[in-house]
Amino acid sequence: MSDVKGIYLPDGTFQPFRMESFTTEIATRQSAGATLADMGLWLDQLPDPDPILRKRGDDARILAELYTDDQVTMATLARKNRVLNAPQYGFRPGGPDGEPVTPEAQNVYGRLSQDLERVSLRPLISSILDAPFYGMTPLELMWKSGPDGWWHLVDIAAKPYHWFAFDSNNQPFFRGEMGWAATTPEPLPAGKFVVVTHHATYDNPYGLRLLSRCLWPVAFKRGGLQFYAKFVERHGMPWVVGKAPKGAGPQDKRAMAADMARMVRDCVAVIPAGAEAEFLSPGNTQAALHEQFLARQDKAISKLLMGQTLTAEMEGRNNSQAAATTHEDVAEGLAEADKAMVADAMNEIAWLYTRANAGPAVFSPVFAYEEPEDLQERAALDELLHKMGVQFTAEHFQENYNLKPSEFILQAAPDQNGAPEENPPAFAAAPGKAAHARPPLAEEAQARLDAALGKMLPDALKASGEFITKLENAVKNADSVDALELALADLLAPSMAPSELEDLLARAMTAAAGFGAAAVQAEVKEDRRFYNIKDFR
Repeated sequence: MSDVKGIYLPDGTFQPFRMESFTTEIATRQSAGATLADMGLWLDQLPDPDPILRKRGDDARILAELYTDDQVTMATLARKNRVLNAPQYGFRPGGPDGEPVTPEAQNVYGRLSQDLERVSLRPLISSILDAPFYGMTPLELMWKSGPDGWWHLVDIAAKPYHWFAFDSNNQPFFRGEMGWAATTPEPLPAGKFVVVTHHATYDNPYGLRLLSRCLWPVAFKRGGLQFYAKFVERHGMPWVVGKAPKGAGPQDKRAMAADMARMVRDCVAVIPAGAEAEFLSPGNTQAALHEQFLARQDKAISKLLMGQTLTAEMEGRNNSQAAATTHEDVAEGLAEADKAMVADAMNEIAWLYTRANAGPAVFSPVFAYEEPEDLQERAALDELLHKMGVQFTAEHFQENYNLKPSEFILQAAPDQNGAPEENPPAFAAAPGKAAHARPPLAEEAQARLDAALGKMLPDALKASGEFITKLENAVKNADSVDALELALADLLAPSMAPSELEDLLARAMTAAAGFGAAAVQAEVKEDRRFYNIKDFR
């Protein structure tokens, strides 16, 4: 078997690792020619298909300038911080589901964890999260050969997105700052780069750039701010309108205007007798229009970068709770998508690490985010189960709530005076269902229910033995409150007026609820540790 290490490309060809390139940093500012003049682009470079950039005639490098806008900066940081503030993440050994981890996979996991201890993961994850805004984030892996023959990761650095382009085969290559880093484009060396893309397609391997969609809102916002500043400067101060006395000449009017101008600056003026001075303030309509125009651009930026606006800005005091919850769900959905993007990038790094050191037969480590359990939801579920009769053990609270035995005690369950309102009363087993033996108190409750129904019936119906038999069968066969109510309505409707039937059914349902409560109490007394309301048959 050959000792040559590499990876198999999608077309099935084997591409060996060029180990000499592992120790050399390829994408540097010197090799990119960041300080040299532009000498043209490669003819076989795939043009950037971004429609906004093409229409404006701009390069992707202009996207970084959008961070000078306050709304863009706030929205991008708010979206990234939802993922950066989730600390529950990490690698685990890889392997088939349900099977033990092999020693080889455990060894790769341990070595990768040791190498990544020297890598600052938070800045790395932050750089990966820039992919939705710039379309892609190229990551260069810096390797170092160890004395044990193992290739170790010494650093993972994010490189500028505009240093890279794609050829006609959608393969990324290094183009440099001005697009002429080499005479001909060559695909990136295998195992050296991981390119994280955001919704890349065959037509657009550069990825979907959200910042390019913010170019026009930011441009409109900047133009509006300039116009708004001129408006405030011109119309922010009140206008002083003077009314010269009748018969005043041009010289008198000029002197009066000079006095009023000094009054605006010094609040002191001397005007001729009979003249009038009036202060006029501009209306708020024009100012409100400018405010609405600028707010419209901020909302457009928030929608593009965060998918919604409520988590970025308050749109009045009358926002409904439903709208706020919906917007929060949208933000959480984007955060989950960003976490998946980070996990894919980290898993590809782990996969390359495994291929460079252990070969294709060993499972690579797996990266994932672990969401902490919501203890409030578990407590609500436990409370519901307790109302249904489940009695928990001390081990349950120790394992699920991380409580020490010295921190709590379990109290005995109190006697129940009645079943919870939301629990349906228990009835006799329906035909075809297995019946359970009732405790003695449950039999007594059944007898009380039969007697109560007999007292409620009209005298004419009490005299009918056939009707009483039908009534007893309906009570015994009903397995729910609804079933009992329908059965009673079918039996009583032909013989009673609507008002009498309604009153009788109401009293019968009350008696049935009492029977259910008595049955629950009887079962609890039989077994104080566990009971199931469906078993009170």
